[in-house]
Amino acid sequence: MRKPKAAHPRMSHLACGCKFLTHRPLFWLAATALLLVGGCGSEDVDENRPLRVQVFTGAYSSMPVHVAVEKGFFQQQGLEVARLPANSSSAAIAALIGGSMDVVESAPDLVLANIDKGIDLKYLVGNESTNYVTLVVGNHVPLSEHGRDGIVRQLAGRRIGVNAIGSTVYLAAVLMLEEAGLAVEDVDFVATGSAATTLSSWQTGAVDAQMTFAPVPELLETLGLARPALVLADDGPPALQYRGLYAGWVANGELIGNQPARADAFIAAMRDAIDWIREPLNHAEMLELARRYAPVAALSEAQNKQVMDRMVRNYRRYWGYRISPAAIDLWNAYALRFNLIGERIPFADVVYAKAPTCTGTCQ
Repeated sequence: MRKPKAAHPRMSHLACGCKFLTHRPLFWLAATALLLVGGCGSEDVDENRPLRVQVFTGAYSSMPVHVAVEKGFFQQQGLEVARLPANSSSAAIAALIGGSMDVVESAPDLVLANIDKGIDLKYLVGNESTNYVTLVVGNHVPLSEHGRDGIVRQLAGRRIGVNAIGSTVYLAAVLMLEEAGLAVEDVDFVATGSAATTLSSWQTGAVDAQMTFAPVPELLETLGLARPALVLADDGPPALQYRGLYAGWVANGELIGNQPARADAFIAAMRDAIDWIREPLNHAEMLELARRYAPVAALSEAQNKQVMDRMVRNYRRYWGYRISPAAIDLWNAYALRFNLIGERIPFADVVYAKAPTCTGTCQ
């Protein structure tokens, strides 16, 4: 088993409930919680029950699962699926390790951190191929400098919103500050939570900028509160320029080892779903599905249509199911930088042997 390093020093203040954790980033909660309640062994895989697939309630990133159900792609593969909600990737990974879910959605930093602890997890298929995070800046904040580092430096002394302190998005913001010559102490990070609570934070003037993802950039722009300043897929630091896996679908070793046919069927259905989503001719139908499964509240009907249309169009470029060794290398470097892992983890230990892969730039 690999020995994990001490956590990045800026992560020592993270809270879990009402107790503070020392030198443990948020990602470690998934494994630690399971150890506290009786070990990390999974339940035996039952071929007669539906494949239990995690979704984030109301999140656009979970749309491929909903599309695969609605369009019959799971059924075509002979796969019955139960969609189970989770509030965070940490909770989803904890459920996967504990045996109450079979496949979950996660970014690689959390997955690598758990593999480093000796937990048998592997990616089956990608979900987003590139970094979908956007830095938006309030319309009240003047930007006289251009270029990534110049824009970031102008946020010194400002309040930057993130979904959660210690999340993948938070660590990306920390990395961007450091590369621009700033420290975490030069800004005030604000945990704004979900899209709804993030909007409330903006409406009450609690933040000046936000590292975020769909539908928040489209929402803030439509309401005239903020404008996109940097799209990390295009203008982010090289360390965040993932091409070939930003987030994907993860299973544990028991499903892969005991029921590879079901793992393969899930992969095939997800490939079909993502191909369907990325087809521009399906835009109108995709828009209706997005309104059903990833609705945006507190807007007029006209504003809602505008936000949803922008989101579906903008996000199309991020979908991708192929996984590249180059992306895993970049995630290893990222995880080492923040001391989430003790050593680099080989591609074969992270990605299922039958996962769709590519070399170079993937999409």
